[in-house]
Amino acid sequence: MPQIIPPVLFGLFLLLMVPVTILFPGSPMLPAPFQWTGLAVVALGLFFLKKGHGTFLSQETEIHTFRQPTRLVTSGIYALSRNPMYLGFLLMLLGVAVCTNEALTVLFAIVFFLAAQFWYIPIEERNAEKTFGQPYLDYRKNVRRWF
Repeated sequence: MPQIIPPVLFGLFLLLMVPVTILFPGSPMLPAPFQWTGLAVVALGLFFLKKGHGTFLSQETEIHTFRQPTRLVTSGIYALSRNPMYLGFLLMLLGVAVCTNEALTVLFAIVFFLAAQFWYIPIEERNAEKTFGQPYLDYRKNVRRWF
């Protein structure tokens, strides 16, 4: 898989949801009033993303998926989830899918989850284990990958 960083994949999927909704209208997933609950899911995703990103910035550590980490971040939102930014991206895609009320758009969230679960996160975990050793292994044992 090419080195497409997660925010780019997220942005691409988000942009593709609009034409998919227009070009392939299907039957709604939810009754009309409930589709707006997707906004709450988007807001929750944005919360996780901003908290995770903000913690990385405050710790002045490497954020790029394909580079070696410079500091093991285990505080703040990272005490609840080892990957709050991925969780945020995923929740935002799911929330937008609920807002569009088109089942086909859920596929973007599924593909993002698969890319994170089986591509991005394993790369980051290998790099963290190599760089930080036992402290990272202890952290991984005590904090879930997603939530």
